[in-house]
Amino acid sequence: MTVTIKADLAAFMVAGENAEQVLLASEMQSGALSRRYLISIGVDDKSKVPKAFVLQVQNQLKTIDGVVDVWSPGQQANISQAMHSLYAQHGGALYSLNPKQDLAQIFTVEGLGQRAQLLKKLLLSPQGLMFKKIALQDPLLLTLNGFQSVSGQMQTAVNEDSNYRMLILETAMAGLNAPEQSRIQTEIKALFKQLNQAQTRNYQLEMTGVPIFAAATQSLIQGDITKVSILSSVALMILFMLIFRSFSTLFQVFSLLIIVIVSSILSTQLIFGYVHGMTIAIGATLVGICIDYPIHAVAHAQSVVAGQRKTVIARIWPSMLLGGLTTMIGYIALGISGYPGFQQVAVFAATGIIVSLFITRFIFPDLISSEQKPPLNVPLVSAWAKFCQRFRPWLISLLLIMLALSFMGLKSLHWMKDMQELTPELNYLKINDQRIRARMTSIEPGRFVLVTGENIEQVLQKTEAVYPVLDQLKQTGTLTDYFGLYPWLLSAQRQQQNFVLLQDYLTLENQQLWRQALKQQGLSVKRLGQLNYQITQPLTLKQVLKTPVRKLIDSRVLTSGSQALAIIWLAEHQPEAVKKSLQQIDGAQYFSQRDMLNNMTKDYTERAQTLLSIGLALIVLVLIIRYKSLTKAVQTLLPAMLAALLILALWSFTGVAISFLHLVGFLLVVAICVDYGIFYRENRGGDIDLTYQAMAASMLTSALAFGSLITAESTSLKILASVVALGVILGFLLCPLIIKNEQRT
Repeated sequence: MTVTIKADLAAFMVAGENAEQVLLASEMQSGALSRRYLISIGVDDKSKVPKAFVLQVQNQLKTIDGVVDVWSPGQQANISQAMHSLYAQHGGALYSLNPKQDLAQIFTVEGLGQRAQLLKKLLLSPQGLMFKKIALQDPLLLTLNGFQSVSGQMQTAVNEDSNYRMLILETAMAGLNAPEQSRIQTEIKALFKQLNQAQTRNYQLEMTGVPIFAAATQSLIQGDITKVSILSSVALMILFMLIFRSFSTLFQVFSLLIIVIVSSILSTQLIFGYVHGMTIAIGATLVGICIDYPIHAVAHAQSVVAGQRKTVIARIWPSMLLGGLTTMIGYIALGISGYPGFQQVAVFAATGIIVSLFITRFIFPDLISSEQKPPLNVPLVSAWAKFCQRFRPWLISLLLIMLALSFMGLKSLHWMKDMQELTPELNYLKINDQRIRARMTSIEPGRFVLVTGENIEQVLQKTEAVYPVLDQLKQTGTLTDYFGLYPWLLSAQRQQQNFVLLQDYLTLENQQLWRQALKQQGLSVKRLGQLNYQITQPLTLKQVLKTPVRKLIDSRVLTSGSQALAIIWLAEHQPEAVKKSLQQIDGAQYFSQRDMLNNMTKDYTERAQTLLSIGLALIVLVLIIRYKSLTKAVQTLLPAMLAALLILALWSFTGVAISFLHLVGFLLVVAICVDYGIFYRENRGGDIDLTYQAMAASMLTSALAFGSLITAESTSLKILASVVALGVILGFLLCPLIIKNEQRT
């Protein structure tokens, strides 16, 4: 089986809550926007960049394998071609969003005179040949009506900062195809460096876009996987040797763990079709959990003669099984949380725990070396247990004081509200993105009007209801500009209405006024005097996407099955004013990517709180069924719960913002630490000192495995490291203080 590794953080952390968000997420993964780079070229001395050098760079970039096209934001040559080859024949249908008002102004003596004057000016311009082709189909130049404002927007886009030249590069592969995008980025930099060396001035190249973030994220996650896996494996081996002092036991246990990890990866691949890099990074900590079971088996087996080892492992098997079940409850709760990545982690962990349990029970006993080993002796462990027994009343009093202070501190908990705080390691890319985009246009990325409908025709009709509202906002100064689908596309309904209204104005009287206007400008009445606009089939999205105009609108129209979306990009604006103005338009809403992520953060936090409660309830239920006693069940779980509570209080006093990842960590702390309570209470081996020694060894491996995540670059992994590593230590230390073991003979 081939294993596919993915490294997109958004796919791991973000899930769409509705069809619109899912479609937008799909666009970000493989749509036009995901495949494009925004490239900025500047000069060290801040002078203007020559057009000749930019053209040279542009032509060379097109030669890179995987690059579809490269163009400047204001480049209109190909679009002009589309105007006379496609749009001119639809001029009588696409000329206006306000046909009654515009036609009334055009069809007057003054209005037609101005049209004739404009026609003469354009025919004499350097682009006269193009306008001649348009005029033969559209003498009144109705085609140009909507394009006047677009032309101004495109010129503004390239003149925001004249000291920089901007290029847009589109690739054939999806932006989240990190390996290919990394290759393209390397070739872009190498090509630019080569061209730069031949210049007398030093030019600077900067890039941004989804592929830049994808490549950087993959590099970060790959580094974390390698670092965490190697560090945790080496550290665990050293720890294991220090505890058991046996190479044969080390080989046997870690052979089991290799089988566990491989089984987990293959099961995840089988169910999801790929394995996320973050799943492997978090899954590497599973080694510290799954090693618990063979540790208990080895520790107890080495305490008896060879002939009794299978018996003693069978004796502690119920405790291992119960501990594995309660741990799986915590991970399975993550799987139903809705966090995309944690669904994989749940499958990964559950598979690993099941495989580890059954190998430990049914295969491992036959592999344990028969040679005599010294008894397990983790320093200070026995001393701590005896200390707790001797000073239990005083220590419990101290614990109660700490708990009282903890409950007081919970009132000052600070909850994380911005999901971007979970990725500060990518801040340098975010700053670079803002700096580059500021040189091009005033569009605010991630904030736009989202129009939804069942099909593209319905969506276009709704956008046509939005445009007047946005125009009104422009007049009041609460919106500087917007970038919609008009004049590139109108609904079939509006095109038909426009054509019918135009026919009402093509009277004999107006035809004569037009011919007089042409004569006054010295233009050919014979060739241009017939206002014979013929009805045509409405211009469709499919037709437009076959022209160079595709570069402008393919990122603004999204379709999938019975769902269609249109995006109207906004320039500088006042969000509340835009939201309020759209309230009366069905299917139109103000959309902020940052707000969506923040709302997800809030939803995830609330859901994590619920899952923590559900997880605890399920674990308590399992323990009640096992012990037939609520008191024993709660007492067994109490060390784990108190460990999580003390950590939560610590965060509240330090002012650290608590995210849903902290709560996920608390759930894992409870799921792991309850194993310690089970083993300590049941003490099935009959020797409480040996049981606690084995618990210490398993605690150290879990703490070390999760603690190794602290070396990762990813903030998400660091959060889990700090919560779980500290939690398992506290849970272990609290067991002899809270639980009275059931001594067996």
